[in-house]
Amino acid sequence: MKKLIIVAFLWCSALMAVSPTQVMLYSAFIPGAGQIYNKSYTKAGIVIGIQGWNIGRAFYNGSRADDFAKKAQDSISPFDQQFYESRSREYREKRNSDFWWIGITAALSTLDAYVDAHLNNFESEKEGLHLRFEDGKAGISIRF
Repeated sequence: MKKLIIVAFLWCSALMAVSPTQVMLYSAFIPGAGQIYNKSYTKAGIVIGIQGWNIGRAFYNGSRADDFAKKAQDSISPFDQQFYESRSREYREKRNSDFWWIGITAALSTLDAYVDAHLNNFESEKEGLHLRFEDGKAGISIRF
């Protein structure tokens, strides 16, 4: 129950973030929180789905590795023991790969949240910029 309260508190805090750095940090701790703050709900769903898939795969591969390690310990036959140890190593390598993918997707989602937070008001600022061509010269006028 305490974990649920902490997650809810962090989630609400993520929605009140004001700077791109805070949005990035919230996205690092809660998958998809930065995308939700930036109102990129499709991206948030994708990030949550991918991270959920990777975390689920890591748990699955870790439990399979432990199962085969236990079978190797309980096995009497040296052939079976070697086979189970080999399978255990395969699943541990898959689990380690899953951990890498969790880190990679977390880094990419935090980077995406940071960039989107910086570009959040880009459309309103773009209206103040005008490119002018006069007398064969190009110029930029900026309205504040």
